[in-house]
Amino acid sequence: MKSNPQRWAAEYGQGGLPSSHRHTPSGAVVWAWEKIGTQQAAMKQAVDIGCGKGRNSLFLARQGMHVTAMDFTPNAIAALQHAAEVEGLSPRIRALVYDVTEGWPVAEHSIDFAIDTFCFKHIVGNDARDSYRDNLIRALAVRGWYLISFASIGDGYYGQYLPDASAPEGVIVDPANGIESVLYTRDRVVQYFHNAFDLVAERIKDGPDVQHGKMYNRQTYALLFRHRVNERP
Repeated sequence: MKSNPQRWAAEYGQGGLPSSHRHTPSGAVVWAWEKIGTQQAAMKQAVDIGCGKGRNSLFLARQGMHVTAMDFTPNAIAALQHAAEVEGLSPRIRALVYDVTEGWPVAEHSIDFAIDTFCFKHIVGNDARDSYRDNLIRALAVRGWYLISFASIGDGYYGQYLPDASAPEGVIVDPANGIESVLYTRDRVVQYFHNAFDLVAERIKDGPDVQHGKMYNRQTYALLFRHRVNERP
């Protein structure tokens, strides 16, 4: 099962989710960039998975990276293309209307840094998730970096819609926009990627934030992985 582009187009129009209306980069992306530290200088190519309106793509382009930004929502990609043009960053950002569960339009092992801020959690269905992971492994350079951030199963907004809060993961539907999510524990995500990636650093954000115009206690994780040499499938 895949997310509905029409529902996402409506969400980007109304701006109920923080990522739909914020222009500053995700705190998780800034944190990961700082964690990578001096090794940034060797990084040239990035991919922004489910980029939305592209606030994180713009941030990476400002740091000197060339970014392939993918999202299956045309109005979000149009917004990113306009913002990149205004900032003079168009030569550094390739913004594509693209489903990230399909084969990625990048060369094999060409990506130094892949970022996912709240995209993976919206992929419902084992086949789609496995395709995403296969694409990620194929795209990343040896010792390339991967950042994933997601709302945990203990999130104050999404968690209220879980049918079973004790399960290792759960599918919910956001009643404000009809968009599906999978809520994971931190360990479940680490386990899913452990065959090909080493966990380098992690951050949990647990505190109040606005969702659909109301304040909730949000619980989100950011996990910074590194592509392992000689990974096993």
